[in-house]
Amino acid sequence: MDSQSSKEPPSPHYDIVIVGAGPVGLMLSTCLARWGYKIKHIDNRAEPTPTGRADGIQPRSLDLLRNMGLKSAIMAHKPARVFEVVFWDPPKNGKGIVRTGTWASCPSFIDARYPFTTLLHQGRIERVFISDLKKNGVEIQRPWTIKGFKSDNKADSEYPVEVHLEHVDGHRRESVRAKYLFSGEGARSFVRDQLGIKITHKDPITHVWGVIDGVVKTDFPDIKASIVI
Repeated sequence: MDSQSSKEPPSPHYDIVIVGAGPVGLMLSTCLARWGYKIKHIDNRAEPTPTGRADGIQPRSLDLLRNMGLKSAIMAHKPARVFEVVFWDPPKNGKGIVRTGTWASCPSFIDARYPFTTLLHQGRIERVFISDLKKNGVEIQRPWTIKGFKSDNKADSEYPVEVHLEHVDGHRRESVRAKYLFSGEGARSFVRDQLGIKITHKDPITHVWGVIDGVVKTDFPDIKASIVI
């Protein structure tokens, strides 16, 4: 066997490697796929988000989805439309809470076509993007994670970023080269951690809060609004 045949095959080349298939990573991937870029898109989960997480679509975001031709697919799920935020506070004298004020979800000073916030399960939002990606030949590689990366213009000036990927079972590995690496991993980003970029704002878990994903039976008068108590 000569030295040439014993060399490892060259790494696949992509315009961009996108890590994380939440709404941010998927929107970027959707746009780039439509423009014909070669994309490697991975996510460490075996499937899209199964339970509610960041379920709110702001008015300007809905404008953007309309411009992308995806609004009808979102609205086909019949999402909740929230037109106002309602504030409830303890009264100065007495028990319980009372309604103390309201605020428009989309105040008039915001230039938006739709005057409401749209609430829809994040998994359904993700699947709208995933469906569009498939039309343009892009599949999310699951469940894979990033294990390392480095940038070296001398090794390859056109595709300077070398990215090392691994299946979550630890038995399959892959190395690719790209022009760009994009992190859409969220709060626990491996890429951001490796770059030494710190989160400077306060940790949200220092405050008492909770999230419920479910069907609520209640006689609370403002249940269909966004409520601040």
